[in-house]
Amino acid sequence: MESQTVASQARQAKKVASASISDFLDNVDDLTKAIKDVETPEIARVRAKVKMAMTAAKSAIADGAAQVRGQASKVTKTTDSYVRDNPWQVVGIAAVVGVVLGVLLSRRSD
Repeated sequence: MESQTVASQARQAKKVASASISDFLDNVDDLTKAIKDVETPEIARVRAKVKMAMTAAKSAIADGAAQVRGQASKVTKTTDSYVRDNPWQVVGIAAVVGVVLGVLLSRRSD
């Protein structure tokens, strides 16, 4: 149940970040369109650089997202495999962590 909460929080953070980045790129695109009629050499050079940077940013975002998904998948598979191969060790570790947290929290509330 807790992993579902973490997963939903991660999905929500991803949505917020994606929306922010998308809004930023849209604003930059709107800006380049707004100055498309200005035909000074310097503006044309800057506009070309911005377009290349936007293309690179969109590509990097897509590549980064794919890498994160791949890494998350590997971690999930590794964790699942470890838990299936060593269930009693995992139970023991969880018990120790629970006891330590219980002790720390009980001391904190006193």
